[in-house]
Amino acid sequence: MRVWAMLLTAIILSTAGATAGSWLGGRTTAHLPTDEGARRLAAEIVPGAAPEGQVNRRDYAYGFALGDDDYGPGFVDVQYTDKDCAFPGRALDHATRAGWGDVHRRHGFQCDEWSARRGDLVVTLTDGGGGPALTFYRATPAALGWATLLGAVLGALLGAALGTRLRPGLVLVLGALAVLPGAALGSVGAVLNAMFPPALPFWTVWVFMVYLLLPFWAALVLAGFVVRKLRAPEAQPA
Repeated sequence: MRVWAMLLTAIILSTAGATAGSWLGGRTTAHLPTDEGARRLAAEIVPGAAPEGQVNRRDYAYGFALGDDDYGPGFVDVQYTDKDCAFPGRALDHATRAGWGDVHRRHGFQCDEWSARRGDLVVTLTDGGGGPALTFYRATPAALGWATLLGAVLGALLGAALGTRLRPGLVLVLGALAVLPGAALGSVGAVLNAMFPPALPFWTVWVFMVYLLLPFWAALVLAGFVVRKLRAPEAQPA
């Protein structure tokens, strides 16, 4: 059990190190374009196409907005009504000629989708079924990946050194109930995010995990309290 406790301690502190490293490496001072700036950028990518309605924006670094379903980075969004599946291809041609590179493609709800980067911005063209949207994000900082990896390695080394000094039972319970679910979800999310930028930093996984695990932890505490009460010896009459 000592060996398993040492390995699990290394995983726990590696996860903590990756969380801290990704938070530090993911900080950016880049600014989102203004509404008018977003319209100008969109006009370079889809010249002649008229946007629909107002520009939609979220200026936070990462977060929720009231009514949004997903947690994610801030953005500026320009909507269109052209549902022709040739629209994404034409837009990508114009984008590459305008200097957007590092292109990633995938198939969307009905038509193809893509993302590209230029300087401190990432643009995505996505299809939600109601029409295409050009969305501008802050680009992921170059230091994010290295900072996350360095934090994970340093945490693992520290965990391996401390693992033999901690109580195995405590380490196993803490890892299984608190850290391993977040580490697994964060690792899978990091791989999926890398396939279609912008990538979410590893630390953002804990926003989801808190909501998912708090009820589970509360139920475990309640169950432990009930079991303890049932096992407590009854007081003998004097």
